[in-house]
Amino acid sequence: SSHLGSRGYDQVWNSLRVLRHMAGYAGEEKKGEKKDEKKAMMKLLDENDELACGFCSFMILDQDGYVKKTKGSAVEAPWHLASSDADAVVLQADLPANALFFIQISNEDTQYLYGEWWLADPAKNKNNGICDLIPKECKIIHKSLDGDKTDFEVQAQMPLIKGSSSKLLTVKLKTKEQKFVTKLVQAELRVPKAQWLEWKQSRLVLWRASKSWKGEAAGGDDEKKEEGKKDDD
Repeated sequence: SSHLGSRGYDQVWNSLRVLRHMAGYAGEEKKGEKKDEKKAMMKLLDENDELACGFCSFMILDQDGYVKKTKGSAVEAPWHLASSDADAVVLQADLPANALFFIQISNEDTQYLYGEWWLADPAKNKNNGICDLIPKECKIIHKSLDGDKTDFEVQAQMPLIKGSSSKLLTVKLKTKEQKFVTKLVQAELRVPKAQWLEWKQSRLVLWRASKSWKGEAAGGDDEKKEEGKKDDD
């Protein structure tokens, strides 16, 4: 009987060793997951703006907010990081102004200039949007360009930051006259550094919340599977 007892102890001891090994492996796996998550977070924050690039689009809207379908009503272009210092981040885009693709600032009534800036992806979504221009009437812009003046300013709002309506940005736009048509040729967005960092933090919170929700959904599915197994048993 002592021999059987000895074998039993050996089996228990081996089982404990396996469990400890598995626990250690699980711990290492969790550490690895945390390390990967931290890397992803640092990449998302992009502290030194090494990955700062994206696109902007400008369009002419009618009085009901619909994009006009005629020539000279919509353009899209990539923006580049022009400068980044302790005070602000400046993003700049050169806009097409050829015979077919351009934005015209006309002197007609009920036409509004609108635009959007976003990060990285070819298409804008709720997580990568930087700012939206506050629509401005083209007739007012055209009137401000009397004489030799070729540039004007509009305001933009960053929806992802808190109190965005009281922290409006300034977008500087340059125009060029071509065959009696006033076309946009360059856009420059200046974002105060504090707002730029706040926007990055907001994106990070959205990303972490999304991961958390996905994890909860996956856990819920697992629990249902376990309940299903118990019912089958």
